[in-house]
Amino acid sequence: MTLYPKIRNVKRGNIAIKIMAIVSLFIALACTIVNFCTSTKYLWCLIVMVGIIYSWITVMYSVHRNINIASNVVLQTIAISALTLCIDYILGYKGWAINLAIPIIIMVANVTIFVLTLVSLRRYYKYAIYQLIISALSFIPLIISVTFDGIITRPIFTIISSSIATFTFIMSLILCGKNIVEELDRRLHM
Repeated sequence: MTLYPKIRNVKRGNIAIKIMAIVSLFIALACTIVNFCTSTKYLWCLIVMVGIIYSWITVMYSVHRNINIASNVVLQTIAISALTLCIDYILGYKGWAINLAIPIIIMVANVTIFVLTLVSLRRYYKYAIYQLIISALSFIPLIISVTFDGIITRPIFTIISSSIATFTFIMSLILCGKNIVEELDRRLHM
């Protein structure tokens, strides 16, 4: 008896995506109409639209089966950071996104990648590039804090986030330095 791999029904998947796109469009349109009919102090319908876009990015990226967990962490870090910035801007920019949310998101991403490294120490090469990306993202708020005075009013979380990024990156280098160099050489042709 020969077993064949189970193949997804592409037609059914395309129909489901079209239905979800229509539902998303309907929700965005309904929220916009309700927002303009009830209150225009805040354009909260934009928060709904940003949330829908974030959901679509996450779903479309997660549909692929062979996704590296670390790449998903990087995507979520960037997407959630952008989402919080948009929400903060829509609500009148109070600064909570850049002062609190983004540094906390980056701290969680750094710790997550470091735990992935520790759990699969022999296969760290899978996470080397993503560790570099997360580390680079960790220093963006610190650079903004130093360069543009006044944007980040409470830099303590930014400093903690950058410190955790430095610590996790150095620990990763200590644990798997040779593998990191080999992986960077292989992927970036250095």
